Amino acid sequence: MSLLNEHIDVRSTRGGTPARFTWRGRTFRVRRIIGDWPARPEVPGTPATQVHLLRVSAESEAGEPSIIDITRDVASDRWTMRRQWS
Repeated sequence: MSLLNEHIDVRSTRGGTPARFTWRGRTFRVRRIIGDWPARPEVPGTPATQVHLLRVSAESEAGEPSIIDITRDVASDRWTMRRQWS
């Protein structure tokens, strides 16, 4: 496990919950959201209200399960793959 910080393309439900995402050419289906909380800021002392960290249970197209941490920057609606726990 390592810190990735790579952009991902996310397809969300109408409520804004991620349903599937593509990372490095592979598509993952989000099975469930394990946790959702404000991410720690990169610079100590700055608020973390604009970035949310989600830990999800996901499955690749080949059926391989993973626990994956992704972040969403609320202001830009940019999603990032943080970690993959296989």
